[in-house]
Amino acid sequence: MVKKIGSKAWRVQASNDGSIIALGVRTDTDREYEVLLSAVDSTPIMTDLLSEMVRTHKGKPPRVFAENAGPNHFKSVPVQPLSTRIERHGETPVLVLDFGGTILKVAIDPAQLRQDLSGL
Repeated sequence: MVKKIGSKAWRVQASNDGSIIALGVRTDTDREYEVLLSAVDSTPIMTDLLSEMVRTHKGKPPRVFAENAGPNHFKSVPVQPLSTRIERHGETPVLVLDFGGTILKVAIDPAQLRQDLSGL
């Protein structure tokens, strides 16, 4: 599967048994990168990648996508995890999303979450 997001493209391929996932990304400068993820060790890799993205973009304004690009694309649908639960990490509540091989842990601010949900 290949998806184009603006001028960038990415593809995802999984082995038949689901143990290896290849993520290929083509950048604006036409460089291609491929990241191999294993269902066994992908959680730390994904966490590290997302943490680095947050660190890099923390001081920048939120990214705005064109009307039919990125998350606004008509084929872009939310990912449904297999299970969801809340855990504690020190004093911080953590949302744990299980995608059946990758578990993503996201620290949440309960007050901000309440405020955002009240707008729905």
